Amino acid sequence: MDMKRMVGAAALAVALFAAPEAVRASGDFGCYPQWRLANPDYACSNRAVLSPGNDTRVNLLYLLRDRAGLATGPGRYPAAGYDAAGFGHVFLDWDQLKSAYYRQPDEAEDAGSGGSRCDSRGGGGDAFGAALAANRAVPESERARLTAARALTGQACAGGDSAAPAWPEGIASTAGRDFLTYLKAADAFYAGRFDEARASFGALRKAQDPWLAETSAYMVARNELVAAQAPAFDEWGDYAGAGKVDKAAVKRGQDALAAYLKAWPSGRYADSARGLVRRAYWLAGDAAGLSRAYAAMLDALDPAGAAAPDLVQEIDNKLLFARGLEGGFDAPLLLATWDLMRMRIEEVPEGEQSYGDPPLSAQELAAQQPMFAGRPDLYGFVQASHAYYVARDYRRVIALIPDDARQPGYAPLAFSRQVLRGMALEAVNDRNAAGFWQDLLGGAKDLYQRPIVEMALALNWERHGKLADVFARGSPIGEAPVREILLQQSAGPELLRAVAARADLPVHERDVATYALLYKQLSRGRYAEFNRDLALVRKNAGKDGGTYDWSLQDLETVPVGLFTRGGWSDGYACPALARTTATLAAEPGNVKANLCLGEFYRLNGFDDLASNGDRPAADELGGAVNGFPQPQRMRAAIYDAVIADPAATPDDKAYALYRAVWCYGPSGNNSCGGADAPEARRKAWFQQLKRDYPGSRWARELKYYW
Repeated sequence: MDMKRMVGAAALAVALFAAPEAVRASGDFGCYPQWRLANPDYACSNRAVLSPGNDTRVNLLYLLRDRAGLATGPGRYPAAGYDAAGFGHVFLDWDQLKSAYYRQPDEAEDAGSGGSRCDSRGGGGDAFGAALAANRAVPESERARLTAARALTGQACAGGDSAAPAWPEGIASTAGRDFLTYLKAADAFYAGRFDEARASFGALRKAQDPWLAETSAYMVARNELVAAQAPAFDEWGDYAGAGKVDKAAVKRGQDALAAYLKAWPSGRYADSARGLVRRAYWLAGDAAGLSRAYAAMLDALDPAGAAAPDLVQEIDNKLLFARGLEGGFDAPLLLATWDLMRMRIEEVPEGEQSYGDPPLSAQELAAQQPMFAGRPDLYGFVQASHAYYVARDYRRVIALIPDDARQPGYAPLAFSRQVLRGMALEAVNDRNAAGFWQDLLGGAKDLYQRPIVEMALALNWERHGKLADVFARGSPIGEAPVREILLQQSAGPELLRAVAARADLPVHERDVATYALLYKQLSRGRYAEFNRDLALVRKNAGKDGGTYDWSLQDLETVPVGLFTRGGWSDGYACPALARTTATLAAEPGNVKANLCLGEFYRLNGFDDLASNGDRPAADELGGAVNGFPQPQRMRAAIYDAVIADPAATPDDKAYALYRAVWCYGPSGNNSCGGADAPEARRKAWFQQLKRDYPGSRWARELKYYW
């Protein structure tokens, strides 16, 4: 194989070892995280706490970093991509973790990592040319023709004919014929003519030219492994498992690799050959051999080096989730990662069936103790995690993990142990839990550590009637999403009003408080308070940014300016919102004012806000307290009331019928909140409008019902 020696060993090994197999543990997709401490099942967000619900890659990389005691840097919070926009610094995904601690390769460095045998075709010309130029036994005329012929190899990789090309004639020297044989062998390899490649590369292992001899010896092994895996991959790149692999070819490849590494232990392809040794284990279905190879690599690897995430990704693909290899390992880091994954507790809605595997049993875990020899801290953490997530024996967690919450800093495992202890304290309602979290804050200095401890303390204070402490001056809780979720979901009017008025707080937080206060007052009929608190809206406050759900913390601009400068009339005559709410404060049943309130909701996107305003679960941030317990009034309820009101004017009643029908247009889905009206009822509204108010503009404009 012609290959540039300058290609980095780590990058080359990964390129050779990659394969188009799905990573069942690890696909990070856009999502909204659950703002709670427990992390029982895999979703799409991770924490800086080793846990069953983390991506296996995240757990393994943190364990690798922990081995070197790596905690406080170097690192920096990366910019959040689209998929992680709602994470704050409490959660992270795989890409964020890599960006936080490791230099990411640019496109040039990352090119050719797809794992195809054709990856090396384009970059080997220089090495071939250099070897050809160095061999003085090749006549100049042959050298020129061989150099030109090199471009003929691997045409099949570019979609060309897989048959052999027309090779140059007249290559008479022994050295020249060897180089031509190499080109023919390389072309056969790229075209999938593996028997031909095997014979030609094999014949060159004793060539006089040192480059040809070494490269051909390496390519004998590579050709065998590519041939071995060919029947196991379908046309879409899906791997059918070790059962479809040509095991005889794997054995020939392993023998060839051993021969190459014996002859050239520090050769130009030695690192790549060691990567192929791992691939041979994988193709052979040898979980124990692959586990030993990875364990040795993890022990030798610099946890802060750029190759660390690549190795973790490879282990995730080829060992943790390789078909037929699951669980065949005993190295502590690998076993702990596997054990945590097997503690995942699938949260199945009532009445539905679980399709997950049975969790790790206590008996299995007890039998693993010898495999964690020398790592009692790691084994104790795995035991405690099992006690928390599987057995739900929270007092055993507390017994297994002593209080060590006053250290100046924490590597990943020590930090995870303490957070798990704190979670168990919360589960048994220990009165000192809040103090524990406050102690832990002092040493939670690494990226993503302090924010999750702040969330834990905020959860505790919310549950214990101390929500105001989160927002008190000098509060240790500064993570913006944590504070803003509590403002949206839990805070009552007094706290919202106080936060909105504080000039020392960030503008975004003050706008969240103002928005939550005004919307909840408006939607719960507290019109006099609403009018009074309109003065909290900042001059020139934004009114764009979306009002589609209660995730105001995710918006760059909180559209609080809608309450003072939003739309309020479009076809149906209405005054400014403040006049409408002044009327409603004095006369809550006023038909026109209620219809105008509906217009404000409709024109400013508040329908979506109302319909998506479900409260968090009791164990999630914002789920323990509700400062506005009154139900919110949906727009549909306004139209229902006007339609049923005998005192409503014909024009108002016609407009209410028109809008009630349009709540379902044009999709047929209810956009106005409340219980869905059946189609028969919508048809009745339509017919009533056409029958009772035929001269109304609204009857003339409405052509359908949905």
